[in-house]
Order: sequence, then C-alpha cells, then structure tokens
Amino acid sequence: MKWTYGYVFLALSWSMNGSAATGTCDSQDEYILLLHGGFASAPERVERQHLDVLKRAVTVGLKALANGATALDVVEDSIVLLEDAGIYDAGKGSYFNSEGFVENDASLMEGHTGRAGAVAAAQSLRNPIRAARIAMDRTPHVLFVGATGEATLIELGAEAVEDPKSYFKEYRPPPPQEPAEEHGTVGAVALDRCGNLAAGTSTGGTPGKMPGRVGDSPIIGASSFANAKYALSATGKGEHFIRRAATHDIAARAEYLGVPLQDAADYVVRELIGDMDQAQGAVIAISAAGDIVLSSNGYGVMYGVGSNILAATVGAEVKYD
Repeated sequence: MKWTYGYVFLALSWSMNGSAATGTCDSQDEYILLLHGGFASAPERVERQHLDVLKRAVTVGLKALANGATALDVVEDSIVLLEDAGIYDAGKGSYFNSEGFVENDASLMEGHTGRAGAVAAAQSLRNPIRAARIAMDRTPHVLFVGATGEATLIELGAEAVEDPKSYFKEYRPPPPQEPAEEHGTVGAVALDRCGNLAAGTSTGGTPGKMPGRVGDSPIIGASSFANAKYALSATGKGEHFIRRAATHDIAARAEYLGVPLQDAADYVVRELIGDMDQAQGAVIAISAAGDIVLSSNGYGVMYGVGSNILAATVGAEVKYD
C-alpha cells in the first residue's frame, strides 16, 4: 500500500483539556496516533478544512503522548477536538434525523484492560465521547441509550447543550441527481509510551436517518475495538459493519490466522463489506508492534497520523499496489 499525503495546517487555538493526561507513561520511546474524519468516496469529496483540523489534532495529541499521556486520554481528547470543530458529522457538526433532532453515538475502548464505554441515540450531549468515558469509568456498564441513558450520564458529569436545535445541524436532502455530502464519522486509535492501545469513534449517524436508528459507532467490535495487540476504528455504512462485527473480525484474523493487520483489514473492508455487501466504508488500525493501517473500499479515508518518528501528516487517498 502506498499513501499520498497532503500537508496542511490551520492555526487553531484548541488544547487538550478533558481527561487528566498526566506524564506517567514513559517505559518505551514508541508512540502512535492515527485519526480519521470519515470515508471519502472520491477526491473531490475531501475538503481542506477537514484535513486542517485533523493535522492540528494529531499535532496536539502527539505532544501529549510524548509527554507521557495515556492512549485512552489522547483518543478521547483528540475526538473531542473533532467533535467541537463542527465540520464533521459528530459532536457539534451532527445532523438532524428525519424528525428534526440529533441522535448521537460514540464508543471508547482500552486495549490492555478490555474496559469500554458507549452511548447511543443521545439528543443533547456536547461531547458524546466524554459520555462514553463516563460510562466506562463511573459505571459497571458499557452502553447507555436514549433519553434515560443520556440523563444518567449527565447526572454523572456529561455536559449537555442548552439548545440542541441551534447547536446541531439541520439536515437538508441534496437536490435530485446530486450526491449526498460527506462530512464524516470521526475516530482515533493510539499507542502510548506504556505500550498500551485505545480506540474510539463518534458520529451523528446518517444525516436524515429514521428516528431511533443506531449504527456501528457505539457498538464495540463493530466500530471501536482494542485489545493488547490492536486498536481499530471504523467509518462507513454502519449496518454492514455491525453485521460483520468488522473491527473485531479484523483483529481476530490478524491474531488467530497470523496474517498482517493490513491484509486482515483489507479482506473485511474490501472483500466482505465492499465486494460482497456492496457497501462503502473504511477502517483505521494500529498495532502494539508499530503497524499503521488504512483500509478503504472507496477513494480513501480522511486521516491524520504521527508517531515518535513520523511528524503529523494528513491525507485521504488510499492506494493499493
């Protein structure tokens, strides 16, 4: 696989300020951060502003990892930056469903412990990924759904917006014969200097979706998945990623069959979901051994990546030999 990189930067004033990412992870020199801003079906669907924000988020996240932040903290905080940007279909940029309100989904998983948290069909959360972290850290459960689940997480500290109607985005179907806009689910995977992995995903779901519809983003093993060896996040047609248990299947193929992580991802994303299901999507993944993987069955996936030896880099195209 060969990547085509685009180097862009936007001077944003954001900073990581959510979880207390204290300098405690310094047992190894290696660290990696890989983010995505959604599936890209064609080059003209990639906007510079999306790559600019990814570049900034990777730059900030890499600094945190270098200073000893945990993979879990950096994944969460990186996704918060993408949610707050308002230009992806996640967090502030989420679109209304067909009845005119938002239903947000997010999930978070820590590889070496197997802990996970998720929220689905949330209507007023400022940062769904923060709510997923609260579910993980402050409850014995994994997934909270709907109005009652959202209320529980707000009582535990999740922040709600005062006026969801004005905070989130109204959905207007595109004119006939014009393709739908691609604003993108967001996700992150990280390896920290303790050698630990984490993964997270956040989305507003399909714009104009039927009320109550939940995609793959809050489903552990369909979108977010991490264990001691691999961390993955998915974007695309969520129903197919759920049916295929996509990210868990990729990790299982890599571990049990001993195939390279790239090959495992390509089989699930390109052959199963792409060729057999005729559905679009992409996966980002990293390994504790240092593998960095992008897999897409379209033009690519908007991504940002960096490590202790790779400066913050962004792009979208995924080429195959």
